[in-house]
Amino acid sequence: MATASRAALTVEVMEMLAHYDPRLWELIDPDVPPHPIHDNGGGLGIGFRSAAGGDGARLNPQPLPPGYGLLPAVRDMSVSVAEATIAASLAGRKPAEVLREVGDDICPEPPKMPWPKKWPVPVTLQQQLLADPQRVSPAVQATAALVFQSYAQRTTDKSLSTAFTDLADRLLERALKTANGSS
Repeated sequence: MATASRAALTVEVMEMLAHYDPRLWELIDPDVPPHPIHDNGGGLGIGFRSAAGGDGARLNPQPLPPGYGLLPAVRDMSVSVAEATIAASLAGRKPAEVLREVGDDICPEPPKMPWPKKWPVPVTLQQQLLADPQRVSPAVQATAALVFQSYAQRTTDKSLSTAFTDLADRLLERALKTANGSS
């Protein structure tokens, strides 16, 4: 069972992510009207659960805003890092050492790019970071933290679980500091 402080932290993280995928607002605050970006002109938003009771799969001829590619790119990078860490652990490396380097790369002092040096940076991320670093960096860090925490909870290897949890905590701490304007 989550404590009040953990619940508050989770809401803050989800709010950061909702700036890039407005459909998440329905999960955080269901009474919020649909985001204007999802309005199809008839006042009915599309999302996970829309006011019309739809399944969120309506067609929308509008192109997706740039933020939509960010979260899947971060998720994919984080999964790749986690899988590489597991492989390195199987090869005899200590997971904490592998993830410490990744954490250093994803938790730089602003305005540096929060991305692992050994992974290619998506062009859209570079563009978004230049346009809005106060939101993009925390969104990258918070998304990665959720992925690493997911791995921590699903692995039975204690050293891997601990390393993933430590990195997730570090990423969330940096995301919240950056989002709140302190470095």
